[in-house]
Amino acid sequence: MVDAPLFPVRLRPGTIVLRRGPGEVQYGTDDRWSVLLSGLSEDEETWLLDHGRSARPLLHAPAEVRAIPLERQRVILRHLREALLVVGRADDAREDVAAPARGAADAATLSLLRPDAAGHATLSRRASTSVAIEGLGRLGVGTAVVLATAGVGTLLLDDVAPVQATDVGLGGYRPRDVGMPRREAAARLLTDLAPQVQARAVDAARWVSPHGQRPDVVVVVERRVLRPDRYGRLTGDGTPHLPVVVREADVVVGPFVRPGRTPCVRCVEGHRADLDPQWPQLADQLRDAQREVLDVEETTLAAVGSAIAASQVLVHLDGLTPRTATACIEIAVPDAVPRLREVVNHPRCGCSSLTGAAAMSGRR
Repeated sequence: MVDAPLFPVRLRPGTIVLRRGPGEVQYGTDDRWSVLLSGLSEDEETWLLDHGRSARPLLHAPAEVRAIPLERQRVILRHLREALLVVGRADDAREDVAAPARGAADAATLSLLRPDAAGHATLSRRASTSVAIEGLGRLGVGTAVVLATAGVGTLLLDDVAPVQATDVGLGGYRPRDVGMPRREAAARLLTDLAPQVQARAVDAARWVSPHGQRPDVVVVVERRVLRPDRYGRLTGDGTPHLPVVVREADVVVGPFVRPGRTPCVRCVEGHRADLDPQWPQLADQLRDAQREVLDVEETTLAAVGSAIAASQVLVHLDGLTPRTATACIEIAVPDAVPRLREVVNHPRCGCSSLTGAAAMSGRR
């Protein structure tokens, strides 16, 4: 019998096993981790394909495995182990997961991204985190829905504007919500979708010190243009934050600011002013609260923008580096294909020299 401790025997969750041709078996189709085994006998091929179709351990194999020499079994299992295709045990669902159905929709995919295949460990980590969202039109509430169904444990919501008829549909608002404060309607919606998630309407002023409800990440949905002054206290607290700007016919996601480590909102504005000396006065006009703004968000932009914004937050919460840490993602109609625009620190901005408690408190 093969040494079980030496050779983990369960297939990594979510892995697809395919027959390419005589004596060839392919594991997975994603170029990042797909593996081809060739030179297999008919019995070996049948053994591996049967294992891929079943949930049982590889060593609990059909009769044909008995025809495979023990040393050959060891060689095959060693290849699978080195390719991280097999694990010691199933990644069982855990009680401390906030996602609906205990994360069953996400666990297998997340397991493919971890060397230990512990997808539910990622979901457990998410359940202990909190994200605040300011601005709950179509894009903001869509971002909240993605984060809740992905298992983020606490969502703090702020937008006292009433739900409009143009908000209904995408993201989840219903006709009955029209006229209700957005943050209250959004909290009710999220509670219905993901009962294990704590969704609360909280004034954004309480997201920064000295208050105790500081989130792990803040998402701010803006209209027309960035407002750098809104982010000063978040930067001072060391709170990671992601601005999302809804413009005339596009949405800009980013940069994802990790204070003291990545470019900030003022860096973006500084570089734009360098390219266009008239930009500061144009931006001031766009920030004018008296200027009439049609508070609507086109369907495609809101859908794609909310998905990308949520993905960047989840990457950070999962302990990785968001792509928008050094870039903005621009999504424009009609095609809504995301485009990257790199961002670097501006030489006249002091954010890169931010050190001490502010930078450390944002470190995960």
